[in-house]
Amino acid sequence: MLSQRSGVSIATIKYYIREGLIRSNQDPRADDAETVEQLRLIRGLVHVVGLSILQVRQILALVQDPAANPATSMTDVTVVLPLAGARPTERSAKDADLASARAALASAGFDDLPDVPYVTQLLAAISLAEDCGVGMDADHLATYAAAARACAEADFDNLPLDSPGKAAQAAVLGTAIYDPILVGLRRLAHRERAAHLPSTQPQ
Repeated sequence: MLSQRSGVSIATIKYYIREGLIRSNQDPRADDAETVEQLRLIRGLVHVVGLSILQVRQILALVQDPAANPATSMTDVTVVLPLAGARPTERSAKDADLASARAALASAGFDDLPDVPYVTQLLAAISLAEDCGVGMDADHLATYAAAARACAEADFDNLPLDSPGKAAQAAVLGTAIYDPILVGLRRLAHRERAAHLPSTQPQ
């Protein structure tokens, strides 16, 4: 049974059908390996990555686009995904308030910023850090930028470019799913680093 194999309830499967995430002619009581895989993907994007149904629909459309190529797919999906923790503010990325954040990114080599939501969120987050007294100096930001570029290089290096369809799918899904992996690894690294720091507790 589709519901049992996928671990998704019949009610949820029917909801996904109504939302157009899976075929409208799919019987929730049937046994379809392809649909089981699709249901597990949708459930993971919603409950693990934390995406909305609208975002999942947009990602699935990118995955299923026969004309997609890995490079454009990977950049297109970043427009769909919000940055973890950051949310749009009343301020626009064009506001003068964000000028110092733009300058900081330019100093790290990111001086050609696209007009997309994640850049607005990134600028707002950098500005907020400065406002709260925890802004990054040039060396700190440069370290983050170098780590981000290394991650991007690893992502592209691991695309199955010998199969364009699979490469585009891997680009889309990897971009969506790797975000929480990156954040989780950073937090583990913080924990690991903290364990080697001298205690500041009074004796």
